[in-house]
Amino acid sequence: MMDAGGSAIVVGGGIGGLSAAIALRRAGVQADVYERAPELREVGAGISLWPNATRQLRRWGLLDEILRRGFRFGGGEMRTPRGTVLTAIPFPAADAPGVLIHRADLHAVLADALPPWAVRTGAEFQRLVDSPDGVEADFGEAGTVEGAFLVGADGLWSAVRRQVLGDGEPVYRGYPVWRGVAPVGTSEWNTLTETLGRGLRFGIVPIGGGRVAWWATANEAERAEDAAEGRRAKLLRLFGDWHRPIPQLIEATPDDEILKNGTYDRPPVRRWGRGRVTLLGDAAHPTTPNLGQGGCMAIEDAAVLARCLCETDDVPAALRAFEARRFRRTAWITRESLRYGRVGQWQHAAAVRMREMIFRATPAAVARSTMGRMFAFDT
Repeated sequence: MMDAGGSAIVVGGGIGGLSAAIALRRAGVQADVYERAPELREVGAGISLWPNATRQLRRWGLLDEILRRGFRFGGGEMRTPRGTVLTAIPFPAADAPGVLIHRADLHAVLADALPPWAVRTGAEFQRLVDSPDGVEADFGEAGTVEGAFLVGADGLWSAVRRQVLGDGEPVYRGYPVWRGVAPVGTSEWNTLTETLGRGLRFGIVPIGGGRVAWWATANEAERAEDAAEGRRAKLLRLFGDWHRPIPQLIEATPDDEILKNGTYDRPPVRRWGRGRVTLLGDAAHPTTPNLGQGGCMAIEDAAVLARCLCETDDVPAALRAFEARRFRRTAWITRESLRYGRVGQWQHAAAVRMREMIFRATPAAVARSTMGRMFAFDT
């Protein structure tokens, strides 16, 4: 294990960065998070935490609070726009629960697990200098920091990746995702549900506290605008005649609280860093959101990174071992998520009918087998 006095510079205060700091500090490594935003907070809607993530969160002593704030679930279903159930999927048995939770609630639990001085806001990463003995990171007006190694956990548009790998921009996959949270009392829906139409999908995600999160997709150009009619009006035009409570969830969500993000990923690469620098989470292996595994992969990354640093005093070797151990799994998740999204966004009527036939005919055991592979991961 590296000297416990060695310090880690973690760039990015999202789920991945906070998880990395938690895992490293529990392994005896001083780890400080540098976040460019002026305050530490998370925006967004619902996020799924599958057993592969909650298993790690339990080891960090955080699962009880996450369960208190979120919604524990054990199955899901797929529907047609008229509400017909295509398939019901009971999740395979696991030694850890599945939890649906608001991203801000998860973010708060992670932040509270760190001492307040371990997170520094208003620190925008500018550049780094890597040497055989350590790393120096320049955060502009926030100053320069030296550490034993640096973890770039700064998301899809990672500035650390841009400097270290310089391998271009993420790839847009043909559809954005709108997200929102309907207030308490809008719906009593308590099942994780995905409804599939022609080039359109809608997900319903109960997240605890009487709230229901939702997401929607539609095939459109990368920079298509909603401004002319407003996001809520556009979504009601697209989904207004779909089964209850889809229109009601959209209607109950204020227009300015509906988020929209393009769907992006990257072709998997084997090396995420050099020397005393590595990447983690979306900075390393961004994935489309179709399997709900993005946040889970970042939590897994954090646990494996800490494990690798406990196994050797050679920091660069530990970082390369981390990348090697994570490549196959994260590449599989990225490719499976991309494949599922392509099928989910089928638009031609004949293709949609074929998709419905496939889902109806596929035994639930097949889906459970794939999910079992996702859920079974452990460090």
